[in-house]
Amino acid sequence: MFQISIWSIPPLLAALVCVGTYFRLRSKRRVPGMYAVLALLAAVLFWSGTDFLGTLVTDLGLKQIIAKFSYFGVVMVPVTWFAFAVSYTRRQMRLPPMLLNLICIIPLITLLLVMTNEWHGLIWSSSALISANGYVGMTSEPGTWFYGYAIYAYLLIIIGTTILAWSISQTTGELKPALAVILTPLVVCIANIFSFSPINPSPWFDTTTLGFAAAAMILDGGLLRYGVLDSIPVVRDRVVEQLSDGVVVVNSNGMIVDINPSALDIFATNRGRISNKSITRFVKTVPLDTLLARRERNLEVTKGEYAYEISSSSLDETNPDADVVLVFRDVTARRKAEHDLRQAKEELVRLAHTDYLTGLHNRRFFMQRLQEECERVRRHGSNLSVLLFDLDHFKLVNDTCGHDVGDRVLKLVAQVSTHIKRITDVAARIGGEEFALLLPETDQRGAVQLAQRLREAVAELQIQELDDAASGDNPPTVTTSVGVATVGPRSLDLDNVLKHADEALYKAKRSGRNAVCCAEISGRPQPRKVSG
Repeated sequence: MFQISIWSIPPLLAALVCVGTYFRLRSKRRVPGMYAVLALLAAVLFWSGTDFLGTLVTDLGLKQIIAKFSYFGVVMVPVTWFAFAVSYTRRQMRLPPMLLNLICIIPLITLLLVMTNEWHGLIWSSSALISANGYVGMTSEPGTWFYGYAIYAYLLIIIGTTILAWSISQTTGELKPALAVILTPLVVCIANIFSFSPINPSPWFDTTTLGFAAAAMILDGGLLRYGVLDSIPVVRDRVVEQLSDGVVVVNSNGMIVDINPSALDIFATNRGRISNKSITRFVKTVPLDTLLARRERNLEVTKGEYAYEISSSSLDETNPDADVVLVFRDVTARRKAEHDLRQAKEELVRLAHTDYLTGLHNRRFFMQRLQEECERVRRHGSNLSVLLFDLDHFKLVNDTCGHDVGDRVLKLVAQVSTHIKRITDVAARIGGEEFALLLPETDQRGAVQLAQRLREAVAELQIQELDDAASGDNPPTVTTSVGVATVGPRSLDLDNVLKHADEALYKAKRSGRNAVCCAEISGRPQPRKVSG
């Protein structure tokens, strides 16, 4: 019932080679394509192992049962080889999951027919024992489905081999790995065909196992030990797939050729929806010619709340019709940081030019604008007026009602000056209770009219804290005295306009306060009281 012969050595050798290769490579499971290689080795191991068991028994029934189980490895070998080719070259070739599932249908049907062969004989029509030199083997007459499946399996192996050889030759430029990829399935196929050919002198012996032993050594020594799985295509695949930048390859017509997952997320789409679509469908704000320009840089588009900077480069600079790689880099954080920085700078400038209490411009800003306006008057010829005003007896307000009330009064006066002035005028607080108005393109008459409105508006302020203090002996009031200075292109003392306004202000103070005085600047004029 059991036998030991030299015919058991080839399948045992093939199984041992597969086991050794499997254990050496299982630590590299993270490498793309390695799971398919391990599955391929497992399928060959199962096929060789069952063939080895078949050589140990002499009973026809046992040999038939073992032969049936060997088909689990038989149908898996071409599928796993093809899966290895696809997983290794997945950047160059992408197959939809449905197609991969369809590829497994024929192997599954074959397994079902193997297990039910007694009912139809489609796998083998007959089988018999044969004895040669003391060895008992089994021969079978292949059925119709067997030949059909053999053609299918060879086609699958040929397609997978072609894909692998092309990818390796294109990406690594090495001859040895490409030859190893071609020789590995070729040796197995030749051994398998010889096993069922009429010229096989030992028809009971499946020479495919010898092919497996040779193929495993070729695959290991010429491809796996050579480090092809760790070389350029895999590295590029993993890098491109895991890049946070979106990468899109488009042809000269703008049609999308390839795209990585990050770009799919940017466009909020999937691979099925980009088929035969133009890049302009997803990037609508940039013309196609501009987008594909090889030297165009710093293009920027927005998608929702995100901003992306686009750079383009040709895959072949010598070919004007070559595909173009577009890289979408998320610059949202950088743009936000730049925006925040600009706002911070603007805020610093505003604070540097703003009085902290009233919100008006400060003395520094006022003097800068005054100098600019004086220069404009000197060059272009126009009028410029300056109003200088402060609050009368403001110390009494602070002493009677407290500095908090005094601060409130200053804020209210600032609001009045802001309301009275024009858009082009500049209002500033240049001292404790001293304010100024810069009035471009304003003659003396217009400046005096504005000063009178300002004086009256301040005098009409109603402040509850001051009203509450009115019962005292010296009730505080809020009035203002205003000094007006106007200069023109013929003024002799243009740079001292603020000084003349200050002199006019003190003239208004001496005249009884709550008044407006102005000065004519044409040499050294004396301040003149306008009203009080």
